[in-house]
Amino acid sequence: MSQDEVDALLGEEERAADAVAPRDFTRPLRFSADDLDRLSKQISSCLPAIESTIRAQGGSGLELSLFHVEETTREAFVASLGEDPFFVQSICVDGATGWIQWDPKEARQMIEQNLGCGTPSNTDAPLSGLECSLAGDLVLVVVEGVANELGLAVTPEESYVEQRILQASVDGSPGGDDQRLSITLELRSPSLNSKIYVYLPGTTAAGESTPEMEVPASLPTHFDDVEVPVIAELASMELPLDGVLALEEGDVITLGPKQGTEARLVVDGRPAGSATWGHDGAQVALRLLDFSIQSTD
Repeated sequence: MSQDEVDALLGEEERAADAVAPRDFTRPLRFSADDLDRLSKQISSCLPAIESTIRAQGGSGLELSLFHVEETTREAFVASLGEDPFFVQSICVDGATGWIQWDPKEARQMIEQNLGCGTPSNTDAPLSGLECSLAGDLVLVVVEGVANELGLAVTPEESYVEQRILQASVDGSPGGDDQRLSITLELRSPSLNSKIYVYLPGTTAAGESTPEMEVPASLPTHFDDVEVPVIAELASMELPLDGVLALEEGDVITLGPKQGTEARLVVDGRPAGSATWGHDGAQVALRLLDFSIQSTD
């Protein structure tokens, strides 16, 4: 081993701050490497059709390719924006919020090229209202095509060009589905190269649905002595509130049913069948008419 390798193992060599990605083990990942590979192939397969749609709308010469796919969170999305100017298009996917991030300078250059404005400008100023609308229209064509390929329906929402406004929308959004798919797409023209970052909620991994529980053939013997409440409900009635408040010790409430009337059986809070009631010597007794609870329930 070289001295550099020894120093690295002993911790003498200082590592870059981003050398190891932080991992929150209280938040398990939903996508395996195989899932991400499958999704990458699925997304790549739909990009030629999206290219054709863009070209039909005037975006001649634009090419689209998949750059990267990974799992992320909305906290990571907001942190990735930093302090630099940005353009973010908000989208809704089945009630969950997602975002499309595009560098405003690159967005302006692509828009100007598509409009035939000659040499694209090199300004870093925030996008105007018209430029936001044009940028949003273009990225929505791309993201709707990708989302449809994944079985998701996308609805456009607001555009954000200030971090404080975006942060307020994130803070006010409902919880749930913090984990989402991060898709980086590369948009190229003969003279420009740009990346579009898509943060897409609602995507599920293969086989993520809850598997059906296997029902045992019989009840395990260690449950045999567990006591379960069995209730026979003979009748019920409704009284006005003033009637209930007027009840006193010694009052008689007439239920109505006579001997032989069926009672409803309830086992541990679940309907279990019916029975008739009568007397067995000095005790009240029940005769089962039907019983529907199985040992495997």
